[in-house]
Amino acid sequence: MTPEQVLQQWYHYEEITMHFNSLIMQSRLQLLGGAGLIGTLAGYLIGAKVEDEKQRHWLRFLISAGLGLLIFAAALLDVWYYDRLLEGAVTELLAFERSHKEIQMSTTIDRVVGSGQHAAVVAYEVILTAVGGFTLWSYRQYAREAQRPSRPRFE
Repeated sequence: MTPEQVLQQWYHYEEITMHFNSLIMQSRLQLLGGAGLIGTLAGYLIGAKVEDEKQRHWLRFLISAGLGLLIFAAALLDVWYYDRLLEGAVTELLAFERSHKEIQMSTTIDRVVGSGQHAAVVAYEVILTAVGGFTLWSYRQYAREAQRPSRPRFE
């Protein structure tokens, strides 16, 4: 291979790797933005429109449990599918660079940064712990309200 062909081949490998990286980042940002939007909107609507405390806590529980499931499913898809696509592309790119010592950019990046998979797992754990905590709190508040005697409504 000529140096131009080596560089062209490397660039093609790099494009594939960056495509998967962009796909992962886009899906993560959309997940966080969408979950934040749903949570904020639901919180506002439940707080502003639902007067019954018991029903308010039940709705908070349902929404947060649904968001938790959504985030968990997205995390599984991210970590066990998309991240593996990226890992495969990076592995091939690094193998290419090992056989062409004149190109070392991805090798250097991998040495400095590493795979980064642990960062995504930790981020999902933090998010799911927070959503799970709110879900449990909402259910406990609902259960506490369910045990209270009904208050008469004055209209």
